[in-house]
Amino acid sequence: MNLLLLLANGFEEIEALGTLDLLRRANVAVTTCTLNQTPLTLGAHQIAVEAELCLTELDSTQFDGVILPGGLGGSQALAATQGVLELLREYHQQQKCICAICAAPALVLTEAGILDGRKVTCYPAPEFIEALGDAYCAAPVCTDGNLITAAGPGCFTHFAKAILNAVAPGTAEAVFKAALIEG
Repeated sequence: MNLLLLLANGFEEIEALGTLDLLRRANVAVTTCTLNQTPLTLGAHQIAVEAELCLTELDSTQFDGVILPGGLGGSQALAATQGVLELLREYHQQQKCICAICAAPALVLTEAGILDGRKVTCYPAPEFIEALGDAYCAAPVCTDGNLITAAGPGCFTHFAKAILNAVAPGTAEAVFKAALIEG
């Protein structure tokens, strides 16, 4: 299993890096990819992260799924990038794993048009809930087929666990125990 973690300036650091850390502890291959022309991407709280790949270098066939961290600015940038929307549509059609947290489900997944009858959660801001409409599920994490979504920063462990359960069954408990994370 090889996952792609997309980063755009303004991404929510704990959602991206906390999830990345837990997945890598379980030996899940995750490649970070920025929308920027250079590897450096600046998070919502001014934490700079050097991505391993730029979107312009991406070969989408190398990956089995994608992770979209939230953060308002990052999610807006992802939703405004045609290459990201095309990737999501391609992965949705192929039933590859699509994981989004916080603002990303409401802004990016809706813009990609891939929610057709699915249930997802997001940050519980009224405008995000309204954007999701009937697709909204009021839960910390929601899995519906190949879609895994979570509500926000405080839910990143639930998000990571749901991803692990989907891509590396049986690893979450040991990883969480070793990291001293409850639940």
